[in-house]
Parts: sequence; C-alpha cells; structure tokens
Amino acid sequence: MQHNKILKIIKNIIINLIIFILGIIAIIAIWTSIQLNVQGKEYIDIFGYSIFSTETASMSPIIEIGDIVIVKIGEDVQEKDIITYKNDNSFITHRIIEIDGESIIAKGDNNNTQDKPIKKDAILGKVVFTINNVEIWKKVFSDMSVIIPIVITVVLFVILVCYKEKTGEKND
Repeated sequence: MQHNKILKIIKNIIINLIIFILGIIAIIAIWTSIQLNVQGKEYIDIFGYSIFSTETASMSPIIEIGDIVIVKIGEDVQEKDIITYKNDNSFITHRIIEIDGESIIAKGDNNNTQDKPIKKDAILGKVVFTINNVEIWKKVFSDMSVIIPIVITVVLFVILVCYKEKTGEKND
C-alpha cells in the first residue's frame, strides 16, 4: 500500500514537472514572438540576456556553427572578451583584440583578418555562456516527423495517467 502511494506521488511530481517545463517554454516562445514580431526588435531580451545562433566558424574551435551563445546585454567589455555586436543588418560574435577609447577592434579566433573598427555603442553585449552541439538538436526538433510523435506521446502519457487515477487502477 505504501509503495502505491509513493508511486502516485512520483507520478504527480513528474506530470507537474512536465507541465511546468512546457509552460515555461510556451511563455518564452510567446514573449520572444511578441518582441520580434509585435515590438519589431532585432533581438530578444529576456531579463537582460539575449540568445543567438552562430552561422559561421569564425570563432572555431571555441564556438562552432550552430552553437548557441547567451549574451549579457550591455555588459562592460574588455580586451579578450567575446562580444556580440551589430554590423549593418547582422549580429557578429567575435573576440575583442583592441580597445582604443570609443573604438573597438574585434576578430574571429579562426579568421586571418581583423574586423573593421566599431564604436562601443554597436556592442550588444558580452557572451557569458555557450551551448555547444545544438545544430543536431535543431535539425531533429524542427522536423515534423519527430515533433508530432513526441507531442502525441506526451499527450497519451498524460491521458493514461489521468485515466488510471480516475479509475483507481493500481500499479502492482
């Protein structure tokens, strides 16, 4: 009897955790969509941080194509910091190699040449964290033949657990 109560508590914790995580993901997705589509921002701002995906290997081997960088917006920067800055209509993530007053020179670790000098106000912020090897997961979770079975599985799991609780079925 005690065993069944423990299993029921564990099931409830797991279900609540799944619902909580899905809720947080939904809130972040909605907030991101509002910022980009309604407010017309060029980047998202979640509590002073932004997220970018790298498109080139200019910072290899530290940051590879498809890695995610988390940028602290407005962070004070120093030489050797990895920053994200705006250049024309794109955001670039490179390392600062020289600061001369208001002029900053950056360069990709894997590049042979320096970037054109930029002003400090072009800097969005400092890279504080990198999530590597994301490209494969982006490909997997952007494929509808993967997403649909995952959603169906989660929904069926929740229905099954709720059904068992209502009918009073016990796991022995």
